[in-house]
Order: sequence, then structure tokens, then C-alpha cells
Amino acid sequence: MPPRRAGAPRLIDWTGERLVPWAQDAQVAYEHYHRYLWAQTLVAGRRVLDLASGEGFGSALLADAAASVTGVDIDERTVEHSRANYDAPNLEFATGSATDLSAFAEDAFDVVVAFEMIEHVADQEAVLREVARVLAPGGLLVMSTPERRAYSDDRDFVNPYHERELTQDEFKALLGGRFASVALFAQRTVAGSRIEALSGGEGEHLALRLEWAGGEWRPAGAPDPLYLVAVATDGALPALPGESTLSDYGLEVIAEAEQRRAELEREYLSERERLIAEVNERTREREEAHERAETAEVALREMQASVSWQLLERARGVLYRFISRDSAPGRALSAVLRKLGRG
Repeated sequence: MPPRRAGAPRLIDWTGERLVPWAQDAQVAYEHYHRYLWAQTLVAGRRVLDLASGEGFGSALLADAAASVTGVDIDERTVEHSRANYDAPNLEFATGSATDLSAFAEDAFDVVVAFEMIEHVADQEAVLREVARVLAPGGLLVMSTPERRAYSDDRDFVNPYHERELTQDEFKALLGGRFASVALFAQRTVAGSRIEALSGGEGEHLALRLEWAGGEWRPAGAPDPLYLVAVATDGALPALPGESTLSDYGLEVIAEAEQRRAELEREYLSERERLIAEVNERTREREEAHERAETAEVALREMQASVSWQLLERARGVLYRFISRDSAPGRALSAVLRKLGRG
């Protein structure tokens, strides 16, 4: 891979649309790098068009083996970034659309690589028509795309950058409508263990699978593909590997999962503390409101008693002007007023 230019600027960011080599997403990095490294064996000594070349690292990887590589992306800023970061005599970048490759002559390329591009385009037949035009006789199309059922439907997931996702049958039919021969491969990121021969071990590759189910580990069958990788041609298909493994012995995908778990735990504890504080504050406010209500009720009773007493005193004064206190009517009146005052 041509080395990145020293001090080259990063003119694009990791948004989820185009992978960048500094993205902190090990799974996505595994998927993208594996596809390009896998394709290196198919482009040796050939003229290559890398459609939707993105950041440029994939085109640079292909340039290690190819006679020449032209990376094409629809975004001018992305192409500017690629040119600023990668430099090799057999590598160039251009702005263009996959549905319009009129800038290139017929039979201009021996291999067209189009990874994670076709689902971004609504008119997919136009892409294949243009690819077939610029491919030399017997040339190869190497293309990948998410498998819609596993990628979106089963996960209830919507990728905002995708225009038209395909199932395995739809993808195969799309390619088969333009090319005579199509080989199809499944890709899915895994965590596991690898045993490599240091001596001997010349037999076929042994594929083993494990799953956690029902609270225990058990052997498993092949999973549904999350991504589909195809090689298509109007000529004869080249020899293709039955399986390919990309290994990261640093276990970054596991480290990322653990980091995310720790972040979620911190978020949970922080939210829990916030909710407890909020409940305590509301409880305190209710208690204070209840205390204020009781105080107000006591004050009201005292005020009412005070007003009643003042009215009774005034009534006594008026009545006693006409009736002697010591007379029988005066004594009876005093008894009645005392009862009203207590009530």
C-alpha cells in the first residue's frame, strides 16, 4: 500500500457513509479492509477502476498489485482528500458518477471493483451497463453489497445513505442479467480462534463454528450472510478462494465492545443518580408544600377564632347597653354568647 503522505490533511470525517482508516469501529474496518485485501489477488498486473473509492485507502491497497488503479468517487471533497493523502505512479483519483462513466473509453479496464456502492444508487441497471461498457472482454466485476434481510430487515435497521438494498437472490439476478458467469460469496464479521500450520497441515481448510444459545455454548451451522461479495464476467471465472480469513490478533472488536459496555454502565449509573436526585427533590418539595399548607390552616383557624371573638365582644357591648348584666336576661345572653364563642 502506498504510504500516506506525511502531514497530509484529513479533509473528510467518519460519518458512517465512507470508511476512514482512523475510524474507531473495528467491525466496519474488518469488513472493508478484508474485501480490498481479498481483491488484491484478482487485480495483479491489471488495469483497475475502483468505483466509490471513498477515502482512497482501498485504491491504494489495490495499487500494490495492479498495473494501474483509477479511484472514482462522486464527492469532490473526498476525491481531493484522496489525492492529498495517497501518491503512487500507478494511482490516480477522479470525480465521477457510477451511472455515467463517459469519461472512460470502452474496454478501458480489466477489473472494476465496486464495494458497498450499488446500494447507494437507485438506477442500478445503469451502473452495470456502464461497467460492462468500460470492461475489456473477459474482464472482471468485483462487487459487494449488504444482504437486505440480514442487514436491515432482521435488525429493523435503516441506513440513511442507502437507496436500494438487495437480497441474495436479487443481487444474483441483477448481475446475471448483465454477465454470463457469477460467483457469489458470503461475508460476516466473527470473533473466534485461529489455528495455523507451522509445519505440515497441507489438508483443506477446516471451518468450525460456535454459538451461545440457551445459556451454553454449542456447535453451530453457517450463519446468513450479512454482506455479499460477487465476481462476475462475460468470460471464464478465475480460480477463486473458497474461504478467506482476516485476523486481528489485537482483538480490537472485543476491546470496543467492552469499552461500549463500560460506557453504557456509566450512562446507566449517571441516569440512575439523576432520577434518584429528582425523586428526592420532588419528595422534599411535597413535604415543604404539605408543611406550608398545615401552617396556613393553623393560621386560618387562629384568624377565624380571633374574628369570631371580636364580633362577640362587640355584640356583648351593644346588648349590655340595653340589658343589665346581672339581670336574668343578661345572664342568659352571656351564656349563649359564651357558647357561640367556643363554637
